[in-house]
Amino acid sequence: MNNTLLIVNRSKEQQQAIGKVLSSFKMKLHCVENGSEALALTKRLKPRLIISRVDNEAMDGITMADILGQDKLLKNTPIIFVHKELDLSLIAAAKQVNSKAFLIKPYLNSSLIYAVKRVLELSEEHSSIRMNTATRTSSYLYA
Repeated sequence: MNNTLLIVNRSKEQQQAIGKVLSSFKMKLHCVENGSEALALTKRLKPRLIISRVDNEAMDGITMADILGQDKLLKNTPIIFVHKELDLSLIAAAKQVNSKAFLIKPYLNSSLIYAVKRVLELSEEHSSIRMNTATRTSSYLYA
């Protein structure tokens, strides 16, 4: 199983902070600044999980997730979105592109850890069960 985590965030400090918080997961960490870069790297690495800001420059997270969702090999890549404020329209858009969690900054480190742990567990459960392509995870995490 691929053990790569892709962080999409224009802030190097945020990339490092997220990586530090999630170091206990022992995943290979890759960081990019926007959705365009993430798409290119995702096709090559096929990460186990993507954590992305919604409002990235060059390409926002929702557009990135929508494009990934159209790729047969990448459409089941779980995505956790992070945003600076509560925006119900963005949460609805995130759910439409099949993201698995939405964190609102500032979030607790424990919320990030819980979201990652739960999303990885759900992803593992779904990959071990052969499901038809119309089935989606019914749970969605907010923090």
